[in-house]
Amino acid sequence: MKSTFLLLLISFSFSDVQYNHPELNWNTFETDNFHIHFHDETELTAREAATVAEKIYLPITDLYDFQPKSKTHLILIDTDDYSNGAAYYYDNKIVIWASPLDFELRGSHRWLQNVITHEFAHIVSLQKSMKAGTSFPGAYLQLMNYETEKRPDVLYGYPNTLISYPIPGTNVPPWLAEGIAQYMYEGADWDSWDSHRDMILRDRVIHNKLLTIEEMNTFGKRGIGNESTYNAGFALATFLRNEFGPTVFKDIMENLSSPLKFSIDHAILKATGESLDSIYFRFKKSLEARYNSVIRPIKLLSVDGNVVSSDGTTNIHPKWHPSKNGFAYLSNKSNDYFGQTSLYYYDLEDKKEEKIKSNVYSAPSWHSNGEVIFYSKKAKFPNKYGSRYYDIYYYNFITEKEQRLTTDLRAFSPVFIEKDSLIAFISTYDGGQDLFIFNLKTNESQKVTNFENRPMISHLNYDPKEHALYFDLTQHHFRDIYKYKLYDGSISKVCDNHLYDERNMALGKNMKVYTKDNSGIFNLYMVDEDSGDKGYITNVTGGAFMPDISKDGDILYSLYEDGKYKIAIMDEIINVSSDYIGYGEDYFLT
Repeated sequence: MKSTFLLLLISFSFSDVQYNHPELNWNTFETDNFHIHFHDETELTAREAATVAEKIYLPITDLYDFQPKSKTHLILIDTDDYSNGAAYYYDNKIVIWASPLDFELRGSHRWLQNVITHEFAHIVSLQKSMKAGTSFPGAYLQLMNYETEKRPDVLYGYPNTLISYPIPGTNVPPWLAEGIAQYMYEGADWDSWDSHRDMILRDRVIHNKLLTIEEMNTFGKRGIGNESTYNAGFALATFLRNEFGPTVFKDIMENLSSPLKFSIDHAILKATGESLDSIYFRFKKSLEARYNSVIRPIKLLSVDGNVVSSDGTTNIHPKWHPSKNGFAYLSNKSNDYFGQTSLYYYDLEDKKEEKIKSNVYSAPSWHSNGEVIFYSKKAKFPNKYGSRYYDIYYYNFITEKEQRLTTDLRAFSPVFIEKDSLIAFISTYDGGQDLFIFNLKTNESQKVTNFENRPMISHLNYDPKEHALYFDLTQHHFRDIYKYKLYDGSISKVCDNHLYDERNMALGKNMKVYTKDNSGIFNLYMVDEDSGDKGYITNVTGGAFMPDISKDGDILYSLYEDGKYKIAIMDEIINVSSDYIGYGEDYFLT
């Protein structure tokens, strides 16, 4: 019985990834260098992806002096609310999920341009490093030995020796594979060393937690460990390029393709004339010198409030209770990985908190009565097609019961609008995102925007004074803050500087607070609507995000520090001179 039960558990645990979606109608077209495969629901994504793929083909293949022997298969799918890309380099195949990636450990960049370039860089660089081509992934040398037979009727004695030695067809460590894929190619404008990546690396350096080469060689870490492999790999790959020129990646992969070369140390030594240990030592020392120098002025006037919640690595999206001295937020405490967040309520009077619901995604929103909170999460079980999408739920603190409001609307970042008894939310379809309204009286939803250029939307908020929605929008790089007026449907830019990031608008009785990184470090910036005064109100070495303002003017926000996001409160507002902020007020121009 125990064995049977175990098999049933294994079958059930993997059931949500076994669907092949026979309901989809698949299509294929060809470009000069790619086979593009898509289902009807990803046609716009496929058309954009084809243009992107052809645009980046020559720059990447020229960098490595290598072209795949056949056209690469590019598969676009949108069957779940999931963002990722995967390069199957032995199959010469790339799979892209259409939903754009919105991740608190990375900055905002246009999704398809970023992910397709990244994955095709994997295809080319890893095929370049292959020892025997795509048809021979590896081999084993095996040796078996047996005891001497003790009886004439026994053909073989008992096995007493078994030696297996694997011979891999590719041998590229994770930090290098991911680092050069993020570097992309000379002059690429699809990813960048943004303030988020710089924040993670800077924070590790100043807290003496920079990953070693051995730690960068593995995934499977808890918290931000996996992302740190990507991050440190990107930084070290960029250091290699800057020190040894743009051909260094091609030379390393060429060296690794030699049938008898299995050491990355030897491949780098041959390509650069310097050992990996020596390069890493210089890399580490340069980071320590730079970061410890630039944070010195910040520490002279550090302003970050009081931390009230820091368990786990993900404490984000704090939202004040409408009338009580407490707040809701998301946290991964008691869980291993960054995205495993649950909804919590923290009572500041009693200094106690309670877990409301597990597996909650994006910012919650309070009903004005304070008895109900709205949030987004995926259903426990997939729908009849095997898909799992985000939907809006609410929890009633009086009845202690949860209720589902929407079904398969792919709805996240809900915002309650008391005036018309509505829920505003963001939804994704075919890689594009728009604003929607759900009527709590009629249980009907309506799409209210139609962004033809398919931007990424995030961090929705509501201003009752203007009866308007504020949201972050990414066209290419970075976020800008926009406003949608519910009265007339007009859309306008509130903060618009394409050279740096402005995000996370919070609205108070007479002030607005948002986050920006023009200094190279994300800090909170306040605008006093009565006096017109404006300026920074935090000065941190990590980053300050996702502010929320109480009825009394206290500010909650998410502080990134020492490898984790924490919830902090500012009950005293101090205007900080821009001379002390970040790397410098005009750092974005460098």
